[in-house]
Amino acid sequence: MFLPTWRLNPGLICCETAALTTATQVTFIMMIIPDPVISSGMQCVIGGVSSLLMFPYKVQYDDKEYESEMKGKVKMYEVKSYSWLCSRQARKLINESMGTFIALQAAVKQAGPDNLKPVLVKKCREYRSMIQACVEDISMAHECEEDQGEMKASGQLLYKMELILSLIEILFIDKKPGGLILGQLVLWIRSHFTQCLENKNEAMEAEHPHQHASFWEAVYGLVLQGRMEDTRHMLANHPSADSDPFLSMDELLRKMPVYQVYGGVSVAEFTVRWQHWQDECERRLQEGHFTTCHHLQTVCKILCGDLNTINNLSDLMDTWYHLMVSSLLFTCPTVKLFRLSSAAQDAIACTGGEQRTTPLDNVLLAAMEGDSHQVIKECQQVFDNTWFTAHVTDLLNHTMEQKTDEKFLPELRESLLLDYASELVSHSSLWQVGILYLDHCGPSGIAMSQMVLQRLPLTDDLRAHKIIQMASDRNFDNVVVGVCRVMGRRALSQGRLGSAIWWGVRSRDAAFTSYLAHQILQRYVVEGKFESSQLLDHLGPAMLLSDTLTFLGKYREFHMMYQDGNFQDAATLLVSLISSKLAPEYFWPVLLLDALPLLKSEEPVISAEQTYELMYCLHNLHSHASKRSKQNTLEGEAASSAFIEKERDIRLALSNNLARAIIHEGSIDN
Repeated sequence: MFLPTWRLNPGLICCETAALTTATQVTFIMMIIPDPVISSGMQCVIGGVSSLLMFPYKVQYDDKEYESEMKGKVKMYEVKSYSWLCSRQARKLINESMGTFIALQAAVKQAGPDNLKPVLVKKCREYRSMIQACVEDISMAHECEEDQGEMKASGQLLYKMELILSLIEILFIDKKPGGLILGQLVLWIRSHFTQCLENKNEAMEAEHPHQHASFWEAVYGLVLQGRMEDTRHMLANHPSADSDPFLSMDELLRKMPVYQVYGGVSVAEFTVRWQHWQDECERRLQEGHFTTCHHLQTVCKILCGDLNTINNLSDLMDTWYHLMVSSLLFTCPTVKLFRLSSAAQDAIACTGGEQRTTPLDNVLLAAMEGDSHQVIKECQQVFDNTWFTAHVTDLLNHTMEQKTDEKFLPELRESLLLDYASELVSHSSLWQVGILYLDHCGPSGIAMSQMVLQRLPLTDDLRAHKIIQMASDRNFDNVVVGVCRVMGRRALSQGRLGSAIWWGVRSRDAAFTSYLAHQILQRYVVEGKFESSQLLDHLGPAMLLSDTLTFLGKYREFHMMYQDGNFQDAATLLVSLISSKLAPEYFWPVLLLDALPLLKSEEPVISAEQTYELMYCLHNLHSHASKRSKQNTLEGEAASSAFIEKERDIRLALSNNLARAIIHEGSIDN
């Protein structure tokens, strides 16, 4: 894999970070690496989605004494860019949006093309509600003073996300019949610009509302957002509310037509009503109904769609898009989507031109032009994280996948989701969320998931179990085997044989499990007890993984039968273990010692044929005595000493049992 390399000045790293408070503000942070080795420059390669690996371009030691101490020691530095996803405020949004994302992918598969729109609108609003909930949590949080700047920046970032996403919902996802969008845009402006309501509440709480400095500003602001009922309520609290000018204005505000897409009125009929109402406003203005109150005269000019008056009140409208919507509300209430771009350009020209636009404005303008590719591109300039662009691109892809001119979206969606997932999997506690996103990134996501699960650090058993579960769900058998092998060897190095053999069984590594079974048997020879006997009692089919493990499992079954008093079956199993040669040679004395109490039972439980097998085993032990004597292991010495002490008893018991078995079997035959 080729990694691009950059040459940098000695010891200096220049990072560009876009400030969250003002989209056009750019901050450059200069950092110095205090390393004398870096004296002739540095090189760097891409280490991840948001990291660079820095190393010396050419190692040069300026100080001979330093050279003697540091010879051969060259450090590599990792420089990571800050991402909002690393903050505490982002954790809730990341976890909750993951559920919505996965549910959206499933719902899209189930819904046909005709039923796709309601699904996308619902999920888009779920994303928006999550963002709004995070904003409320931040506003309600009582943090210490040094965190206030970070909290404020996070709140503004989330506000921008919700602002853009709500506009994308209007212009791309939730398109209304006929392309009439002004009603949705008015609601969009109302929900994001509430200064007029704040001015209203402030003025109405005063002892004399009409004398408050914000009274008429609130009236103008409410009218510009189409809040006619709120405007009428304010004017009704004016001392001159019963005068002719105020009554005339109240009538105009009350009669203002509002188009409803599903209201049962055609566009042509609404246009006639609107023109008749606006003609009435102009007639009353010309007849001087409001000459005695210049404030009402200004309100009437707004109702008449006087652009000069509306533009003069641009200070009450925080942005060009607020001005655009307010202008369209009183000049072209039936504006359609294809005319929105020109209206946006007019509004930008009235607020200072394109030289005053910000990256956020560019996103909104691209959305109004219907350019989905430019929307995504501009979003990447506004936000320092991939959460927003990944989810927006996913929504746009599902929305526009039927269009022939948007074929780039599937590939772009997969690329951005991979970037977002890569950022998550690099986090110590969000890697599981990242894996779930990779499941929806096609073959590249599957390959990356497998690679990530293989390389995650195995800090403890709990994480290992999580990795194994996620790998098993995706049929990554090689990952499961690799993790189990690592954990098994780690448990073995810590002396936890029971845990080690469990991991060995999970890994299905025959050689490793055979080695572990030998370790358990040898420890049993020395200590006389099993390591993790409950685990050994429930091996099941896993005992067939190796011969030694099979013997270990069957030998535990023998102990269980003996403890339950099932001596006949226990004797049969014990002899079969001896005759099958599954048992290691160092364990033969133990098996013969286990047979001793069965040979001395009141009723013969070992047949004559089985007794011959035991005698043959005893004979083999003697024939290999010279070989065993050369073994200096603790296990061999312990088994030999215990066997030598009981060897005479075993021989006598074998002889007696053989005689009893022959007599018993002969009497049964007769």
